[in-house]
Amino acid sequence: MVLAGHVRAAGGRIQVTSVWSASTGLARHIWWLPVLPSLCCKPLQLRTCRTVPRRCVEPISQLTRGKRSFYNGCFRTSLSLAIHRSMGAAAMAREREPVPRNNEKTTREQLAKVNIILPSYAPGQYRIVCPECDGGTNREKSLAVGIDDTGLALWICHRGTCGWKGSGPTKVVGTKDEAHTNGTARPTKVAKEMKQNVKPQPITIESLALQPPPIEVVEWFHERGISANTLEKNQVRCINTTGDVVIAFPYTREGDIVNCKFRSVDKKFWQVKGAEKVLYGLDDIKNSKEIIIVEGEIDKLTLYEAGYTNCVSVPDGAPPKVSTDTNVSRVTSDGAVPKGSTIATQDKKYEYLYNCREYFTNATRIVLATDSDEPGLALAEELARRLGRERCWRVKWPKREGEAAVCKDANEVLQYLGPEAVRNVIETSELYPIRGLFQFSQFFKEIDDYYHLRMGDERGVSTGWSGLDSIYRVVPGELTVVTGVPNSGKSEWIDALLCNLSRDYNWTFALCSMENKVREHARKLLEKHLKKPFFDAPYANSISRMDKGAFERGKSWLNQNFFLIRCEDDELPSVDWVLDLAKAAVLRHGVRGLVIDPYNELDHQRPSSQTETEYVSQMLTRVKRFAQHHDCHVWFVAHPKQLQVWRGEAPGLYDISGSAHFINKCDNGLVIHRNRDPDAGPLDQVQVLVRKVRNKAAGTIGEATLRYDRATGEYADVI
Repeated sequence: MVLAGHVRAAGGRIQVTSVWSASTGLARHIWWLPVLPSLCCKPLQLRTCRTVPRRCVEPISQLTRGKRSFYNGCFRTSLSLAIHRSMGAAAMAREREPVPRNNEKTTREQLAKVNIILPSYAPGQYRIVCPECDGGTNREKSLAVGIDDTGLALWICHRGTCGWKGSGPTKVVGTKDEAHTNGTARPTKVAKEMKQNVKPQPITIESLALQPPPIEVVEWFHERGISANTLEKNQVRCINTTGDVVIAFPYTREGDIVNCKFRSVDKKFWQVKGAEKVLYGLDDIKNSKEIIIVEGEIDKLTLYEAGYTNCVSVPDGAPPKVSTDTNVSRVTSDGAVPKGSTIATQDKKYEYLYNCREYFTNATRIVLATDSDEPGLALAEELARRLGRERCWRVKWPKREGEAAVCKDANEVLQYLGPEAVRNVIETSELYPIRGLFQFSQFFKEIDDYYHLRMGDERGVSTGWSGLDSIYRVVPGELTVVTGVPNSGKSEWIDALLCNLSRDYNWTFALCSMENKVREHARKLLEKHLKKPFFDAPYANSISRMDKGAFERGKSWLNQNFFLIRCEDDELPSVDWVLDLAKAAVLRHGVRGLVIDPYNELDHQRPSSQTETEYVSQMLTRVKRFAQHHDCHVWFVAHPKQLQVWRGEAPGLYDISGSAHFINKCDNGLVIHRNRDPDAGPLDQVQVLVRKVRNKAAGTIGEATLRYDRATGEYADVI
C-alpha cells in the first residue's frame, strides 16, 4: 500500500493522517513516528506493504531503506518501512509468513490459461514477452505482471499497438455466458480463450445512434458531386458528438452492420473498436465478375454516382510505401489462401481482404482505382499482390482542364470533369503490369522509331568495307560468333573492325582478349589507327614507323575508346565474371561493343550432371541477354575443333569445338579464312564468309574478300 497524507511535526514526532490502503480503501489512521530534525515540516511520502495500526514503531533512522535526496531546498523521500506491530511473537511471525504455496499453484494454473508463464509466482513484479502481440518484431518484454499477497495478478502490455491488460486468477464457470474474473479489476481485453467465449454485442443503428444526414451534410456532399439519392442508397448516416455533426459510413455484410467508420468535420477518422474489418460496400459486389476497388468511402460514392454499383472501398486508407514482405497472403480466385504464405492474422493491415475473400471468387476483372499519389500507388501494388496481378487493371487519372496537375482520385475527376470522365477512366483502365509479360502497345514508340529510321542503326552500322556491308552490318544488341583455323587473322580482323567503328561512329569497346599481351594488343590497334608500323622491323616493308607525336596521340585515343577486362591472377576468368565487368563498362563508360577472345581461354567448370552442350547453350543465352539488355554488340571468338584431314579449306560453323549451339544461338556466324596457297591466289587476301544472319535487314549469307596490309594491320576492299 501507499501511505500518503497530511504531515505535521510536533515535539520531534510526525503525525500522519488520511492514510490510503489498497486493501481497505481510504481510512483515517493517526499515528506518530519519531523523526530526525531535518524532516520537520517537510512533505513526506511513505510506502509499506501492510496496513499500519496506531501503534508504536521503530525509530525512523532504523526503518529507512533507500536514498534521500536534497534539492531546491526541499527534502523528498520514498521510504520502504518494515513495520512490525507490538502484538507478540506469534503475531509478528504471522506477519512474516510467506504466501501459501497453494496460492502460487492456483495463480500459476490460472495464468497459464491465458498463456502467461512466469519464472516465479511469488508476490512481486515481472516483465515478460506479451503472449498477445508476441512483443512485436523485436520480441520486447512489454508485458508487466504484478502479483500481490493474496495471489491476485494484474497485467498490462505497454506496447502501444497492443495494450492488453487484465487480472486474475480467472475461472470459467458453466456456460460461456458465465465466464467471469476474480479480483478487484475486470480486464478490458480478455485473453484468447475468454475472448472466444464472449459473444460480441451486435452493432446496430440504434447502438450507434445513427441518424439521417442533416441538410448541411447533404449540401456538403452535393458540392462534391454526390446526390442525396446516392447517400441514401449507400446508407450514409450521421451522429452528433458535443454539438458537432460526424459523418458515419456503415460497413455491412449480408445487410447486417459489422463495422462503422466515422469522419469528423476536421477530417479525423475512427471506427468501431474491435469490429470486423471488411470492405465498404461489400454487399454490392456479391457474385460480381468485375469489381472496382477505391481508396476511400467518398470515392465509392463517386463511382456509384457515375453508374458503378460494383465498387468497394478499403477501410484503412493507403500505406506510405510498399511493404518488403514478399510472402503475403494471396486471395486466389477460389477464395483460398495458398500454403506457405503469411497467414491473415499476421497480415493485419490487409486482413479485410482475407475476411472478404469469398466475394472475390467469381471476379475475373478487378479495377484498382486508388489515388494517384505515392501511397495510392503503393496500395494498388499491395492489392495486386494479394488479389493476383493477372486479373487486375489499373486506372490512369486524367489531367484537369487547363492544368498540368493530374486528378488525385475519382471524386476530383467527378468535380472537375464530370461523371462521363469517371466512366471513361474506368472503361479505359490498363492491365496491371506483370513482370516479363507485355503487350505490343508498350513498345509502339520504339517500333515507330524503328520504322521511321530515327534511331540511326536500324539496319546496323557500316563495317567500313563496302564489299562486306552488303552481307554483314553491325547491329547493337546482337551476338556475332567468329571462327577460323589458327593464324587466319580472326583477332586482327576484329581489331580492324573496331577501329573502323571508332573512327566512323565514335563507338567505345570493352576488350577481353586473353591471348594478347596488353602491349602487343596496343601495338596492333595503334598501327591500324595511325596507319603506320609500330617498329622499324622487316614486317614494315621500309615504311617509316609512327613518330613520337603520333604515338602520344594514339595513346590518348586508346585510353578514350578501349577498356580492358583482364584477370590479374593465375585463375581463368568465367563468363559471368566477364559479363559483370562488361556491364560496369557499359554503365561507367558507355561502351557499345564487347569482344571475348577466345572461348577456350575462359573457365568452363560445370556440374558433373551437365553436358558440354547444355553448358554452352546456357552460357550463350547469358551472353545474348547481356547484349540485348545493354544494346551492346558482342563478338565471341571460338576456335574450331582439330581437323583430322585439313587441305586448306575454310571450316564451317559446325566445326566449332564444344557444341552446335554456337551456330544455333548466335545472331551472326562468320568464318575468317586466309589463303595459304600461292597457286590459289594472292597470299594477302582474306575471305570473310558470312554463314549465318538472323536479321535479314542487316545482311545475308555470302562472301567478301579483303586485302590485308601486313605492315599496318589494315584491311581494305579488293577492287
